[in-house]
Amino acid sequence: MAEALRLLVPSKGRIGEQTLEFFAKCGLAVARPNSRAYEATLPAVPNATILFQRAWQMVEQIRNGDADAGITGYDIFSEMRQEGDDLVVAAADLGYSQGQLAIAVPEEWIDVRTLTDLAEVALEFRERGRVLRIATTFPALTRQFLFQQGITYFQVVQAEGGLEAAPTLGYADIIVDLVSTGATLKDNRLKMIEHGVILRTQACLIGNRERLRASRDKRQALRQILEFVEASQSATPYSTLTANMQGESAEEIAGTLAAFPEVGGLLGPTVARVFANDAQHGSCFAVTIQVKTVDLLAAVASLRRAGCTSVSVTAPRYIFGRECALYEGLLQTLKLQE
Repeated sequence: MAEALRLLVPSKGRIGEQTLEFFAKCGLAVARPNSRAYEATLPAVPNATILFQRAWQMVEQIRNGDADAGITGYDIFSEMRQEGDDLVVAAADLGYSQGQLAIAVPEEWIDVRTLTDLAEVALEFRERGRVLRIATTFPALTRQFLFQQGITYFQVVQAEGGLEAAPTLGYADIIVDLVSTGATLKDNRLKMIEHGVILRTQACLIGNRERLRASRDKRQALRQILEFVEASQSATPYSTLTANMQGESAEEIAGTLAAFPEVGGLLGPTVARVFANDAQHGSCFAVTIQVKTVDLLAAVASLRRAGCTSVSVTAPRYIFGRECALYEGLLQTLKLQE
């Protein structure tokens, strides 16, 4: 009997909701008995079991081998990874739950706009016999970043939730927190500083190196997931256009379209004869191209100028490449060949 892949997904919060939406978009809808169940299945990948877990607990569970892989934030992964541990990144950017881990200071610190200014503040605090206090949920990343910038005199105040209130409440001077739009910072009279972004983050898929190396069954289940993810992401920027055009031959149609670079598509237009049931339409061909959606109207205009009619547009759900680059990259990381 095949060994099932044990895949952790976030059980709560925005990243949890977005992960389920992401899976559904990729054709990997999760079948969960009820909202309180901690185990579910992926009908598209029968050899995978979904386990719901808090995002901050996943890294340790995968490191310990309690699960084979999981989806969490790259910020959490980076904070909790350890030198020499057995974790690998199978997909670094799943395209959602994006943000940046950044330093924010009170707006009233009008002279503090850069990291250099912050370093001077830390020194001034030291000269006055106190230390710069930084509230954050990411102490390791904060210390590493500031040490690299030459700022060494500070104290990390580890806290969870509501960090924006820390300077107002008085238990910290500045904060290091995740920022998406910056609206929450502004509401709490805080501001980011130049070059103060510690890490850009997004949802990522990580795995346990040895557990994946040891089981081909689990790798194949993960490969199916990565195939769906990669093909769905590849298709997202594109639209497929199909139109009818009269002409004497497919070669003539292709030659006419060659004068319009906007309809070149990924490799060029596909031209196929239409066997019309009405002889009055003459010799008719169907033209199909794929273009980036941002260029959609320009492509439609070019098809019209070329003489095409009845332009229809659909969104491709998947675009599969010659191979799954994500899975091939994982094999290289695992130092395996299949």
